[in-house]
Amino acid sequence: MSESDGALARAARQGDRSAFAELYDRRARWIRAVCFNTTNDFHSAADLTQEVFLRAFSKLGSLREPESFAAWLTGIARQVCREWKRGRLRDRQLARPLPTDHEPPERPRKADPRLESLREALARLPERERISLQAFYLQELDAEQARSVLGLPQSTFYRVLVKAREHLAAIYRRAEVRS
Repeated sequence: MSESDGALARAARQGDRSAFAELYDRRARWIRAVCFNTTNDFHSAADLTQEVFLRAFSKLGSLREPESFAAWLTGIARQVCREWKRGRLRDRQLARPLPTDHEPPERPRKADPRLESLREALARLPERERISLQAFYLQELDAEQARSVLGLPQSTFYRVLVKAREHLAAIYRRAEVRS
C-alpha cells in the first residue's frame, strides 16, 4: 500500500527528498494539465510545472494540512499561472515587433475543426468547471482524486461537473444554431 499524500508531505517537510520526489511523480501530470490550461503551450506548461514544484518545496513549512497537499499544490499552480499571464500581457505591451516586408507570411496550420471547437468551448467555461472536466475526463482521475485535487467536497464536485457538462452542451447547441 502506498503512503498518502499527507504522510509524504510530512516526511518531505522533515527533509526526506524521496518523499517529495514521490509527490512530484504523483502530481506532476495534473499540475502540467492545469498549467497547459492557461498557456496552451506544452513547453510553457512544463516550465511552469517546474516553478510550481520549486515553490511548493520551498514553502512546505507553510502547509498547514498535509492531507490537502494536492489542493494546496493546485492553488500554487493557479497563482503561478496568473503571474505568467500578467507577465505575458506586460511583455506584449513592451515588445511589439516592428513590421518587416521581407518575411514570408506564416501559413496557418490545419487543425481538426472538432478539436478546435472543443478547445474554444472549454475556454468559455468558468475556471472551476473547466478544471473539473479536465481532471475527471482528460486526466482520468477518479471522482475522489479529482475532488481532492480541487479541494472540493464530494457533493460540490459532482454539482460542478454536472454544471460544466450542461454549460458545454449549451455552448455546442448555440454553435450549431449559428452554423
